[in-house]
Amino acid sequence: MARRSCEKGRLVELDSIRGLAALWVYAYHTWQFSGSPQLEMSCLGFAFDGLAGVHHGPAGVDLFMVLSGFCLFWPLTWTPDRPWQWREYAARRARRILPAYYAAIVYAILLPVALVLLVRRLGWQANMQPLPSPWQVATHLTLTHTFFRETWDGITGAFWSMGLEAQFYAVFPFFIMAWRRFKVRAIVYTAILSVLFRVSVALWLKNAEPMDRFLVSITFLGRWMQFAFGMLAALWVSGYLQRQERIGRSAWLGVCLGSIALVLKGLGDQEESINLLPWRELKLGAGYALLLCAVCASPEWLKVFFTAGPLPKLGRISYSFFLIHQPTSWYLMEFFRKIWGYSGLQQLWMGYTFGTLVTLVVSCVFFHLFEKPFLSAVPRQRSARIKADGEFQEVA
Repeated sequence: MARRSCEKGRLVELDSIRGLAALWVYAYHTWQFSGSPQLEMSCLGFAFDGLAGVHHGPAGVDLFMVLSGFCLFWPLTWTPDRPWQWREYAARRARRILPAYYAAIVYAILLPVALVLLVRRLGWQANMQPLPSPWQVATHLTLTHTFFRETWDGITGAFWSMGLEAQFYAVFPFFIMAWRRFKVRAIVYTAILSVLFRVSVALWLKNAEPMDRFLVSITFLGRWMQFAFGMLAALWVSGYLQRQERIGRSAWLGVCLGSIALVLKGLGDQEESINLLPWRELKLGAGYALLLCAVCASPEWLKVFFTAGPLPKLGRISYSFFLIHQPTSWYLMEFFRKIWGYSGLQQLWMGYTFGTLVTLVVSCVFFHLFEKPFLSAVPRQRSARIKADGEFQEVA
């Protein structure tokens, strides 16, 4: 299985991880929209909230950051000295990201308008929501909305990560120049630079408002260490697949346990502001990187879970799912509350069942209309080269 994934240039296992991350973020937002209810449970005399894991849904975005570093760097781990085509890279990134993102902006703006018109048509009362200002739209179209307090979550809150991703993509070609000269040291140096930047921010904005510290932290320098962890994971996985060797059972188990421990420690850091050191981002970045390594090196009996079934299919449409999930979930939850009278756990249950089904259907339609056509829009000559050289396969 590992060799087949390698030859295709696409690691199907990572599609499953991407799908799980998208579901985690969706579960968190749906839980928020239902009023953040608690599910009180007890076991062996210990009381706990059965939804505690959902509270940490924003950590799914951290996993996306590590995956981005892995996927962008993956081709270079196979042919580190091949010529870097700057224009081809920019065109590929724009074709991969922008059409679906722009369509999602239109979807988020027009969805409430369409729902209000539909509700009024059915004879119910509904108020029209104010449309985003031209400034909101302009900053989102240019992916600069995360630079301003009034726009970072103006159209859809989940779009803040798109601004951060765009910064990664813009800076990545400059990192390639450092990689050509310093190799692995370039990853380490840039990660250290990212940590020093966060320390400087913590000292500089010590008395500033939390929102100001947050906005500075979601710049490419503020989160590059997670991007770098993804690149280190890509280097290890590439070497593992090329050697076609199996790591020992004890070593693999150690990687799994290390990943779980680091992720749990990172989730336990409930920071409302930036501490002197970004421990949360470092722990989650390292833990997720180990997770990717463990999944790609997992035994065949376990790898089937990540390469077959619905998870890889969800991973294929996870970008579309992420783009439209928040407004879709919000209005579904409002429907359950206002029309059916559900609230709390009842409302959340409907969101996790019927709401998930609706969101998946909308995501599939959105994927086929606005994402898939641009995934296949590759010139024939270059497409033939991709089949001959698996490392050129698009994986991000």
